[in-house]
Amino acid sequence: MAADRFKEKTVVLSGGGRGIGEATARRFAREGAEVLLIARTGSEIDAVAADIGAGGGKASAFAADVSDPAAVDRAVEAARDRFGRIDVLVNCAGIDHDSPFLSFPDDAWQRVIGVNLTGSFLMAQRVARVMTETGGGSIVHISSIDAYGADGNQVAYNASKAGLLGLNRTMATELASHGIRSNVVSPGYTATPLTRQYVGDAMYEYMTKDFDRIPQRRMATPEEIAAAILFLASDDASAITGSELTVDGGTTANLYIVETLPAG
Repeated sequence: MAADRFKEKTVVLSGGGRGIGEATARRFAREGAEVLLIARTGSEIDAVAADIGAGGGKASAFAADVSDPAAVDRAVEAARDRFGRIDVLVNCAGIDHDSPFLSFPDDAWQRVIGVNLTGSFLMAQRVARVMTETGGGSIVHISSIDAYGADGNQVAYNASKAGLLGLNRTMATELASHGIRSNVVSPGYTATPLTRQYVGDAMYEYMTKDFDRIPQRRMATPEEIAAAILFLASDDASAITGSELTVDGGTTANLYIVETLPAG
């Protein structure tokens, strides 16, 4: 790992209070970046920013709902006032809602799409406007392998993550002339506190050590997802834009058909 790969770089990261977002924020700070964390729950990002600072890194927090255009405007303006420029944006804020399609609530649909897809659009558009004035930058969206197939009763989540792929391609095409790159990291199952909460302790243990469905037989760690995000954000990926990097231990490489056929 290049310890100073992001030295003197500025990073805005939404959803940095836990899981993948937190791991990514900590990794950016370790590699020299100054990070602004944005999330609805101010206490979480305040705690992460304080801990990064206590460890010698540079981080601050700004509470905002990324689905609210006015709140995004304030957050991006705060970043611009603090940094003078924004070199990297990571769209990591995300929520889900579990309900069968036929009874999926309208308000839950609007809420999930609002945070996961509209929020990414709003953050990217506002930050890209700053980047066009200050020499360009890199934007990384966090999608999911759920963009490619149903995974439980989460129609809004799956649709929002698929939408990010289209958003990314359009952004990459339109923003390249401004020196702005846009890419996606799509995690598979990841060993986060939210996953543990969702599946329970016994299932979580199975998924971390003996997960039959995944060729590597385990979930990824948040730190492994963070490594992919930082690669795409860095100058090491200077010719990569409009692309997707899947980090799923081989899950989507296997159609899982032969294994489920009846014996004989």
